Amino acid sequence: MKIAALFVTASYMAFAQDSGVRTRQLWDTSLKNERPAGSQTKDTKQTKAPAAPPVRGLVGVTVWRLRPSVTTDRREIRALIQPDDGPSTEWTPERVSADTPLKEGQHVRVSVESGETGYLYIIDQDEYASGEKGDPYLIFPTTHTRGGDNKVSAGLVIQIPSPEDRVSYFDVVRSRPDQMNETLMFLVTPKPLSDVALSPKRIKLKADQLARWEKQASTKAYRLEAQGSVGKTQTVTELNATTRGVALTSADPSPQTMYRVESKAGDSIMVRLPLKIVK
Repeated sequence: MKIAALFVTASYMAFAQDSGVRTRQLWDTSLKNERPAGSQTKDTKQTKAPAAPPVRGLVGVTVWRLRPSVTTDRREIRALIQPDDGPSTEWTPERVSADTPLKEGQHVRVSVESGETGYLYIIDQDEYASGEKGDPYLIFPTTHTRGGDNKVSAGLVIQIPSPEDRVSYFDVVRSRPDQMNETLMFLVTPKPLSDVALSPKRIKLKADQLARWEKQASTKAYRLEAQGSVGKTQTVTELNATTRGVALTSADPSPQTMYRVESKAGDSIMVRLPLKIVK
């Protein structure tokens, strides 16, 4: 009986994993079909993905953890960081999954791509072991990043902080010893929000303001990871997409973490990404 049960469980897990791979491929194909067509070179064997039924409500997120650069890293993607109390160091951004615990003191960036044309808002909120939540802050758009331009569509990537910002990374730091997560919420709206005034810095939101945005948006989301991409470094085209506004094409890499929100045309959509913090 135990062997049979194990066999059934293993078979189910294999089926679920295979189903997830196929679903992720469908989402990737749908997103890439919305991007500009890519040109094929001897170094790029991918071409524009074949036609597939469109999938609505796609949001792609990539968490980039910065690690010390090595000689094999492309020089164009290395970031020179000057700490307040030490020598400059070169760092290279590499992909991590959304479930990867982030250690205190690490440097991270986050890039976002939307399959829907609209306007992106990013909210940051601390979460504590007791279930308590900190004050929500609107951390994008700000006038310091892209001049406040928060329009998004497939192929257009927004990265926070931008590599061109004065401080081009987030430090993983707890606001309190019992903080468990740093939760990022990505809201894509068909029209700009009328109750947001841009500022050079993050804006503290009222709890009822965030609650209203959540109520007005479709939030039932499904998430899948690109398992084979974890640990890969940022490509030059991905970097250029965040610094020069160059759109990614169908030949460029997909986001690391893909969300699909159950939604209709014209809906606002919101996804949540809890980043776990460990010592």
